Amino acid sequence: MPLSSHLAPGFIRLTYSGEFLPHHMIVPINFASAPAQGVSPDLLTTDSSNVEFVTALGFLVGALAPSFNTATKFGLADIYAVDPVTGIRTFIYTTDVGSAGTDAVNANVNSSEGVFVFKSTVGRPVKLYIMEGTYEPNARNVGIVPAGPRQDLIDYVLSGDNIIYGRQDAYPLAFQTFTSKINDVLRRRQGFLDV
Repeated sequence: MPLSSHLAPGFIRLTYSGEFLPHHMIVPINFASAPAQGVSPDLLTTDSSNVEFVTALGFLVGALAPSFNTATKFGLADIYAVDPVTGIRTFIYTTDVGSAGTDAVNANVNSSEGVFVFKSTVGRPVKLYIMEGTYEPNARNVGIVPAGPRQDLIDYVLSGDNIIYGRQDAYPLAFQTFTSKINDVLRRRQGFLDV
């Protein structure tokens, strides 16, 4: 039986710092053409334009940075191709982002998790997770968010420059919800590391 992968045809694994351990954001993407190992590939955007991986990554991190305090550092971003039938992942390229969060006022919230949910062009959800950003727990927004980092990220994801790709050849079409909470795994891990 094939292992059909929801990350096909590829994904970015973006590393950023947390209070105790680094986090890895997984961002599904779509290649403009077959990628070659060791070469920065071109990605397809929502408006079907081609954009080189490192350039696209700059736009994505620029949209994410306001959700993190300046103490957060963005590190390596690896890109992988995924076979749609077998699910086998092939490393393609990596780059060091070398930037930081841009919120100099609000502190990151230890163990917090923010989840943005978008409806894709085929009706399925596309989720984006932010760990230990500046979002206080127990925020719930449906359809509308306050002006600021949340709206900035939504604006990017719904723009023609967006590279986040959904299942079944789909891109995010509309924002649905934002929810923040304390992530139990991070909370337990933090308690263990504090000892």
